[in-house]
Amino acid sequence: MDKFHQSPNVFVGEIRIKVMELDRAVSFYETIIGLKVLERSAGSAVLTADGKSPLVTLEQPKDVIPLAGRHSGLYHFALLLPTRADLAVFLRHLIQTGYPFGAADHYVSEALYITDPDGNGIEVYGDRPSSVWKWENDFVEMATLQLDARGILEESSEPWNGLPAGPSWAISTFMSGI
Repeated sequence: MDKFHQSPNVFVGEIRIKVMELDRAVSFYETIIGLKVLERSAGSAVLTADGKSPLVTLEQPKDVIPLAGRHSGLYHFALLLPTRADLAVFLRHLIQTGYPFGAADHYVSEALYITDPDGNGIEVYGDRPSSVWKWENDFVEMATLQLDARGILEESSEPWNGLPAGPSWAISTFMSGI
């Protein structure tokens, strides 16, 4: 992940999401994303990848309003996996569960896109080393191309055990306009 995911760069440490049905959301984040419940109350659940650090907090407010399309707010949040092999394990998990997903090769990263039960977008991705990124002037070359799923799957045949707890986690959010 080279220099683009190391100090002094700043990343979101934890994200909070409002959900319509807490039990349904927790089930999704455990079974599809692979997070584990760290803390749980009647109206919220704190989820973790490493068993110690909060990563996603789900909240079910009494007056929650369903997500409406084409409004400003969260477009998606992104979970950066430590290695391409970790992305292979996650991709195989999605295929085996039959959960719908999109995919793209962005030259700098390889990404899988899913949507949670409340309509929140989630990108699970792996970066290519920045040493192989192509630059023109001060801009990195990026695209949206078909993902080499077979090539990724060849990286690992390890079984799915949830998200890795490695130190290379980064979470980022992307906001959309109206």
